[in-house]
Amino acid sequence: MSGDRGRLAPGQVSGLSRRALLTGAAAALPLVLTACKGVQALGTPPPPAPDVRTLEAAIVAERAMVARYAEAVRQVRSASDTAVVRMLMSIQGEHAEHLAQLQSRLTKPGGASPSASASPSASPAGAAPSLTSVLSGLKTAETAASDRYIAQLDGLPPSLAQLFASIAASEATHVPYLHDARRGR
Repeated sequence: MSGDRGRLAPGQVSGLSRRALLTGAAAALPLVLTACKGVQALGTPPPPAPDVRTLEAAIVAERAMVARYAEAVRQVRSASDTAVVRMLMSIQGEHAEHLAQLQSRLTKPGGASPSASASPSASPAGAAPSLTSVLSGLKTAETAASDRYIAQLDGLPPSLAQLFASIAASEATHVPYLHDARRGR
């Protein structure tokens, strides 16, 4: 019998019966649930870091720019020559690339990304804007976007500042193309 002392009976863990172990776990459950509720009572998570907020704002702005170009293409497609439409679509594609680069820098739980809060205003029915006004609006938007990216460089991490500077330069180069297309009309 002395050989059986170190052996546990079936259903026992470390000298405790399965029933005693389950009873102890059930008694501890309210404590665990209370602790979990306490964690929830601590409040909301902290806000994102300033560079993350800046990146999120840039994503929203770039989405709006892609939408603005889509609307411009729609507005001038029938009233313009195909070269202007192709140029607008090419610039829209560059903005889509900017958007993809910005989004690749943002990681959020569950793959969430900021939603666009700005959208281009649609023209009233029957009031088709002139090509000159569409191109002028895009030129103004490109200049403002380039200026905004440059103004945000201070305080950004180096890799994000480099991306913002690159996008600002690209957006600044769109302005002469829009100006030349407007002059040609």
